[in-house]
Formats: sequence, C-alpha cells, structure tokens
Amino acid sequence: FNLNSTKCVRSWQLNERHYGDLQGQGKEDPIMLETYGEDNVFEWRKSYTVPPPPMGPSHPYWAPPPAPLTESLFDCQERVLKYFREEITPRMHNGSQVLIVAHANTIRALVKVLDSISDENIRGLRIPNSIPLVYKLDANMLPVGEKDDWGFQGEYVISAGTHERLVAVERSQRRVLTALFRALDQNENGSISLGELETGLEKLNWDLTPRTKKLLDQIADRFLLDSDSDIDIEEFIDLARTFWKQQDHFRFVDPRAVPVDKGLYKGASSFQDPEPKPGKGVTKYPVKEGYCETTEFGLLRK
Repeated sequence: FNLNSTKCVRSWQLNERHYGDLQGQGKEDPIMLETYGEDNVFEWRKSYTVPPPPMGPSHPYWAPPPAPLTESLFDCQERVLKYFREEITPRMHNGSQVLIVAHANTIRALVKVLDSISDENIRGLRIPNSIPLVYKLDANMLPVGEKDDWGFQGEYVISAGTHERLVAVERSQRRVLTALFRALDQNENGSISLGELETGLEKLNWDLTPRTKKLLDQIADRFLLDSDSDIDIEEFIDLARTFWKQQDHFRFVDPRAVPVDKGLYKGASSFQDPEPKPGKGVTKYPVKEGYCETTEFGLLRK
C-alpha cells in the first residue's frame, strides 16, 4: 500500500474469537484437557453456539467491559458483523475500497454471512494465512460473481511465495485454480494468451508446486497446437482435470466429504501459547485488529 494515502483503523471488535477461561492456552495443553475434559474442549472449539467458561478478574488476560469474558462462534460473528455494518459498510457506500486484516474466525464470520453459507458447511471452510480474499460487492453490499458448490464467491489473490501455502490449506482445487488463473490473466479480461502465461509465470517467479509447474507446461503445449486461441477459466480447469487424471492425481474433492479431526490441522489457529514465540502472538483484549481504506473489498487472515 501507499501508506501516505491509506487510512488504517484499528478496532478490538475485529479481534479473534474470545475463548474465555481458556484464553492463552495451547489447543492440546494437557493440564487444560485434564481440567475441562477433551470432549468439552472440542465442543467449545467447534460448536457454533456453545461458549467456553468465562474468564474471571484473576485471569492474566482479563480486561474490563466492553471486552467480552467469553464467546461462542455465534457471539464472535455477531460482534464482527455489528462493526462491519455500522463502521465499514458506510465507508464502502461512500466509495472506499477496504482491506480487513484479522484472524480466521473473524474472516470466517464475514464470509459466512456474505455468501450465506450454512452452519454445517462453514465448519469445513479454511482461511489460509496471508493470502488476500477479494469480494466484489453490488450497491446492496451483496457479492457478485460466480458461486461454487457452497455458494462461496470470494477469490484468492496469489503472488510469488503464496501459491504453495494456498495449495496446502485449501481443499477446493477449483478455488486454487481460479486464483492461479487470475494471477496469470494479466489483462483481467477472463482469458489468458501465451504471452500472458509467460509474463504471469515471471511475475510469480515460478514459485509454484512441482505439480502446478507440470500442469502449466501442459497448458503451454496447448498453445503450440493453437497459438491464436486464448484459454478461458473453464478450459483452464478442464485441462487441469485431464492432466491430473493422466497423472493419477485427480483431487477435485468436496471438502464436506473430508472429516474434521479433533487434533491440530495445518493452517488452523484457535488458542495461543501462554508465552509469545517469534511470529506468534497472544490475544489480549483490547489488542486490536483493523482494516485499511485502499484506493476491491478484501479479507486477509493474519
């Protein structure tokens, strides 16, 4: 961003979900699991409406009102949406384009409402770190664009160094391929030429997974057969399907068919360690998340 012309606002209302008396504990802390029971902790983490026990004034991270004492996912969602509607939406109505930088549950709450995703399906939606998620909104602040099978309309924006991270976290290959297609579509006209393919790969510094590099080699071969015809997103995805079938790597998986495990999974973050580590913080209220007015509406997980 050009920080000289970008207005940044910090607010605790965009903080991660508050975990009450569990705040500051590791997900698999043995003392915590023994104290509360593994099943209870799992229920508090994954339930939409059941909050953990509230923290008391003696808790090291206690903060006075308006900071919450505990939150369910629903409580977190209501807090975030209230701020979004009262503070951020009016700015977008006035023409500002906004980037919200926050933690996974905060962004998941916004995605759930923007895309009208069900309580069941939202459990399987992962939000990868540090990869912008862009929404284009109409005058009624409703998303525009193509929906996937879940109704998800956000589009990831990848750059050099982030493609592999998106592949590791995102189960929907269509979303991954759409993000890659957008990065290659230099003219933003919904199709890519051979020249755009070459320029886009230079822009991404070829920092891609080996499988993706092989796929793009295959797509380059397609241009050798028909160099005058560009490739749109549907042909791009069809070429990927055909290629991965041939490579025995057909992975267009419905995320809802993948069971959610009780343990830690890559890319997830619920509780923070009691002591900060390099690159990893501890949520203390009212430590503030925030948003920036830029010169598209976007979401970015910290």
